[in-house]
Amino acid sequence: MKTGFAKIDITPPLGSPLCGQLVALEATGVESPLYASAMCIDDGKRKLAFVSCDLLLIPNSLAKEIAAEKLVDEVIVAATHTHSGPATVEVFGGGASNQYLAKLKNGILDAIKNAIDNLEESIIKFNRDELKGLAFNRRFIMDDDTIETHPLKDDPRLVRPEGPDSDALSTIWAETPAGKILGGMVVFGCHATVMERDNTLISADFPGKAIACLEHKYNVPFLFMQSACGNICQVNTGDNSQSETGVKWTGKMGRTIADKVGGMLASGISLPPSGLNIITRTIHLPRRKVPAELADWAERHINVNADTPALSDYGSEVYNCLPPEKVSLEDLFKTSFWANFYANEIRTRQYDYQCQPEMPFTIKIIGIGNLAIVTLPCELFIEWQNKIIENSPFADTLVIELANGWNGYIPTLEAFKRSGGYETKEVTSTMLVPEAGDMIFATIVSIMEILKTTQGGLNNSMIGEDRLS
Repeated sequence: MKTGFAKIDITPPLGSPLCGQLVALEATGVESPLYASAMCIDDGKRKLAFVSCDLLLIPNSLAKEIAAEKLVDEVIVAATHTHSGPATVEVFGGGASNQYLAKLKNGILDAIKNAIDNLEESIIKFNRDELKGLAFNRRFIMDDDTIETHPLKDDPRLVRPEGPDSDALSTIWAETPAGKILGGMVVFGCHATVMERDNTLISADFPGKAIACLEHKYNVPFLFMQSACGNICQVNTGDNSQSETGVKWTGKMGRTIADKVGGMLASGISLPPSGLNIITRTIHLPRRKVPAELADWAERHINVNADTPALSDYGSEVYNCLPPEKVSLEDLFKTSFWANFYANEIRTRQYDYQCQPEMPFTIKIIGIGNLAIVTLPCELFIEWQNKIIENSPFADTLVIELANGWNGYIPTLEAFKRSGGYETKEVTSTMLVPEAGDMIFATIVSIMEILKTTQGGLNNSMIGEDRLS
């Protein structure tokens, strides 16, 4: 097995539109640079590249363009999901800069090329552990059985989180036969929303801090990949003694992750030096149709002049101590600003549905020995990740989200049945039918079964395409 690493700066220029908030912001400075970091694996039969980008999202079109370059047999290009990065997709009414997208594409390709040039004999190792107390479920059941996303701390109506927290931490790294670390990949799930909502500094958020700490210690490149974080954030609603936002908190999270990974690098499972198997399958999932009465309302809605409220920093504030100029996310939904925003989102959803009633959704799964790596182009609820791992025929299974494109949130069917919250609203970031999660899960399990039974018997990547309804 040969492995190579590389990284390229993809920081946008000042003045670039930022992506990650409901309002348009422009970059006024750089808190930390952004990178495209690549890890290439060559088992003698095929080459696989992982690329981690300090971005909110990877455009579907860009993922296709990168794959079409055929620099390697398969590429997994994923976003760290920083909410303080440049706009790369049209979301919430904002658009991306074509000039920046061209720079981004070149940066990703250069990172892959350099990683290929840096290939050298290696042993690939894997380790997994738990890291509790950093990433929490952000959807809460309230005393009226509705859901609130990012509720304020000490809200007397809080009952319990709707789902589990995130604590799975995994790392894959390469060593020379003599034991020198060449680089590695960290997989952990938490929304990179630590920088404040009104922040206008370009920042890689906590994933960037974690990688910077590891690279400082080992002087080799590392990548950060998000596992399921669709309903996960950094705010501990049960602890009112701290506010989990700002540059200092990104550093604290980054150091905590890096310290844990550093300990994990002392031992691990050596993966086999051959038998790198990859299956790619594109399924066509039905888009979610907007209810007729809501579509009618959106068409009749007339935008009114409305002030833009200052929004709570992801529920990091205490219920009775929120500054008067700020509102919680739930209260934002009651404002004229949200009515205008929501009507535009619904009209966009209607247009997208008419243009493309089915969404291509590409799943890529890698098998290396007893390790399966499931990569998905979405923001996955953590319940799905847990279910995938529980039903995997492999001894170890990783889930990487926001990979090779973006097709919105994949909540659970139960989440759609509850009213309230953000992730299940009729917005452009939740464009697939509620049953999409079950369709995706069934496809993943079937692919893993094929990978497990072949165990090195695939001579080439298997590619398939299905329509599900």
